[in-house]
Amino acid sequence: MKPTLISEMVNSAQTLEGREIKKVAALKMVSKATNLRFARRRGNMKTGTKDKLKGSFHELKGTIKEGLGKATSNPNLKAEGKAEKKAGKVQQRIGDAKEVVANLKGKLADLKKVG
Repeated sequence: MKPTLISEMVNSAQTLEGREIKKVAALKMVSKATNLRFARRRGNMKTGTKDKLKGSFHELKGTIKEGLGKATSNPNLKAEGKAEKKAGKVQQRIGDAKEVVANLKGKLADLKKVG
C-alpha cells in the first residue's frame, strides 16, 4: 500500500513580549490501511453513545476536580469541578435524546415500509 501524507498540528505558543509564534504544521506519513482502520473504528459507535461516554468522562473529571478543590481549599477549582460535572450530565442527557430520536426514526422507517 502506498503511504499518504497528512498534515498534523504540532505546536503554537506566545512569547512574553506578546509576539505570536505561528502554528507549525508537520507532514506525517500514514498508510491507507491505518486510515481505514481508524475510520472504521470511529464509525461504529452511534452519536448518542458517544455523547453518553463523553458526558460520563466529563462528569468523572468534574468529580475529581471538585474533590481536589475541597482537599486544597481552592474554591475556584471546586466550582470548576461542579460546572464540569453538570456539563457532563447534560451531555449524557443529550446522548439519551439522540438515541430516542434514532429509535423513533427506525420505527418510522419500518412503518413506511409496511404501510
